[in-house]
Amino acid sequence: MALIPPLQLFIVTSALNPNMGVVSREDRLKQTIEGLESLRERCPDALIILAEGSPSRVEEEKIKQLEGLVDFVADFSGDKDIGQFASVGKKSEAENVLMIKILMLLKNEPSLMRIMHSVRRVYKLSARTVINKGFNTVDHDHFGKYVFKKRMPTWLAGDAAETFTDLLITRLFSFCPSLIDDYSIVCRRNLGVIHDAGVDTEHAHFFNIEPDRLVELDEIYCQGVMASTGATEIY
Repeated sequence: MALIPPLQLFIVTSALNPNMGVVSREDRLKQTIEGLESLRERCPDALIILAEGSPSRVEEEKIKQLEGLVDFVADFSGDKDIGQFASVGKKSEAENVLMIKILMLLKNEPSLMRIMHSVRRVYKLSARTVINKGFNTVDHDHFGKYVFKKRMPTWLAGDAAETFTDLLITRLFSFCPSLIDDYSIVCRRNLGVIHDAGVDTEHAHFFNIEPDRLVELDEIYCQGVMASTGATEIY
């Protein structure tokens, strides 16, 4: 009998030095540290990759403050592909490009390739997100599936609302390692939908993920501050 892989892999997407939002860079760093500490508390054995995608290079001292809280730093700050979107406030596009690059690392970077053989579940977690009591990786343990918070009705109006009827919260979700290639395709399709329809990544995710591969949870037990408004979202 084959052994079941034990590791939970968290990809924490970060933008410590953005060109938009009401949260100061100092507070972003502080909230990122708090979020990573909560993740370590709730999932002490998890493998954590920090995926940094700021439009300009992040200061070395900031990265050093975070290195002790994660297992691997993928610093894409200043990357031209991400920067073309992040530098003009196109957060949805920038995040999808960042995820594509991280998925490529998982498939091509030798040390990460070896680790992937032991990964049971892959999570995408937005930095500055605190994992709350009640979070349990067992809730996400669905082979061949994506797991998101239960869909929410669109806030769009008119014709767009007829096509993009719902959205999926992307602050925290997970997918089976068997879906890495599929999710890379989803991210590429998201870029096209975001550009052509003018929607955000949360509408694009609902539009592009196959319904039969989607599991939805009532609660995902996390919270974080919205960069655009400073309000706290609780899920």
